[in-house]
Amino acid sequence: MLPGNSGKNSLTGFDFTGNMSLLVKDIVKTHPAFCHIIPDKILTVISPSNGSRNGVVAKLRPMRFEGGSKTRVLRGIEYIAPEVNINGNNIFYIVYFHLPRFLNHGNCKNKLATVLHELYHISPQFNGDIRRFSGKNYAHGNSRKDYDDLINAYTDEYTSSTLHPELSVFLKHRYSELRRKYGAIYGDMIRIPRSNLINSKDMRNI
Repeated sequence: MLPGNSGKNSLTGFDFTGNMSLLVKDIVKTHPAFCHIIPDKILTVISPSNGSRNGVVAKLRPMRFEGGSKTRVLRGIEYIAPEVNINGNNIFYIVYFHLPRFLNHGNCKNKLATVLHELYHISPQFNGDIRRFSGKNYAHGNSRKDYDDLINAYTDEYTSSTLHPELSVFLKHRYSELRRKYGAIYGDMIRIPRSNLINSKDMRNI
């Protein structure tokens, strides 16, 4: 068993969701840039991908619209944000990790930086919206390089500060290596929730 294994049904394989959830909680607890995050309101899931190195390795799905609003009007059509409820707990964000692509994405630091990259997209208000920068590229700011440099700095700070470095040990392994060690890799899965239509009437004529 890897030091970071959650132990959940570990005899049948490696619990990716359990291990990633423990890592996320430790990042939130350790680094002040992420202290606004409530781990219990984040759903960490896996999504299948091919083995190619090219393509998305992870993504954040916010569960609210801009400013944390539950509704928005687009081209005269009103939409309501979907709700995901786990054991009575409303989920504000879903983080998808595409396997095997994520685990085959560079070295341990690259993969850890990817985790922090997605978490940093979460709004400082933790209202279900993303962190929004000024300018056209509101997701990453005017410079993607500056965003990446900041995340790399935060990754180094987390690595040097955490009291539980064992929680990221699994990121040292490629997908095939974890499969050989545990026989299987499993985790929670959920389809990307879609916004629901409320009113198709042309709001401009109201």
